[in-house]
Formats: sequence, C-alpha cells, structure tokens
Amino acid sequence: MPVACYSGMAAFATVMTLVGPAQGQGIDATRHDLSGGGVDQICVFCHTPHAANGDVEAPVWNKPASGATYTTYDSSISATLDGAVLAVGSVSIACLSCHDGTQSTDIVINGPGRAAYDPAGIALRGGNRFLDPDQSYTLGVDLSNDHPIGVQYGGYAPGGGLPIDPGFKTEGGANPGLQSADINGQTQWWVDTEITPNGTRDKTDMVLYARDNGGT
Repeated sequence: MPVACYSGMAAFATVMTLVGPAQGQGIDATRHDLSGGGVDQICVFCHTPHAANGDVEAPVWNKPASGATYTTYDSSISATLDGAVLAVGSVSIACLSCHDGTQSTDIVINGPGRAAYDPAGIALRGGNRFLDPDQSYTLGVDLSNDHPIGVQYGGYAPGGGLPIDPGFKTEGGANPGLQSADINGQTQWWVDTEITPNGTRDKTDMVLYARDNGGT
C-alpha cells in the first residue's frame, strides 16, 4: 500500500520533503552544511561509514533518533487528504532527528577520530548547535498543523484498483504516474512527474519510500 509524505504492494511508500538538495548535488555551503566550529567534516553530521544507527531507515545514519512522541496530521479534519495517517516512522525519523528540535544538530553517534563513538550520541560542539524551537527549521513535535507525514499515497490502491484519490496519476492507462523498479536489489517507488512519463526515475520525480505496516 503506498503512502505519501515521508515516513508498494504489501508496503507503504512515503514522500520525503525534508531532505536536502537533489541527488547529484553537493551540500557544501548550503543550509545542510554544518561544518565549522572546530569540525571540518560535512558528512559526519548525518552519515558515518561505520557503526551507523540500524534502527533508522536512512543510509548509514549517524544520529540517534530523538525518541519524541509526535502529534501527526489528522486527515479526517480535512477534505484535502483521503489517505490514512500512520504513526511517525520510516525515513521520517531520520529527518526529525535534526528537525524536531529535541536534540542538537551536532549530536552524532560516531564522531571523527577513533574513540568518539557513543550510540546515545556525542555533542561535537557542546550540544547547542541550532537547538532553538523558535527557528523556522525546527518543526517541533506537533506536526498536526503544517507538516503531514506518513499519509497513504492517494494515487494507488492495493490490488491494482482505482486510485484512493482520483486527482492522482494512476499506475497504468493513458496517464501513468506511479512507477517502480528494482534498484540495488530493492523495489523503489516514485511518481513520474514529466508531462510525458518516461518510466525512469529522475531528479525531478517525486520519490516514494517503502514502509512496512504490520504486513498490510
């Protein structure tokens, strides 16, 4: 079952909107470049080649999950969302480990150097980097009013039926949108956004993420 907004047959797919620049671009000198203050590495704030957080569905993730309890968007109060809303999970946890404001963005699991490892987190610069709930990049833990996540993707119904929301592109027919392919041994999902869908995942497409929902 596909879903939209970060968190597919027999699985969920989620759209993640919190990630940085598109694949193929660097983050040097962008808002996601957190280097400085005595730390000259860029990637270490999110990724590590060893001892990554295996509980977060993001590549070699180098941050502990915040462990916060989130209030999610309720689609029942709005006619704009027809899909069911799941609890926060999947790749959303990776984004929120920086953006919910519960821990500093300089908290990592595996810091530079041989001895700097702690699964509970290490503060590379004292633990106060960008920890300010009043800033625009801090979403907080109440996501009900501005940031729907884990919402079932409306352009596909399990079993190949009609779309959950008829406004979405469908999987086949004259206006196909939802696509899937085996990439690096895993089924990857995306919505082909070209005027004439080409069946190939491009940087401009809407990427979806697989999510287990208890076998549903």
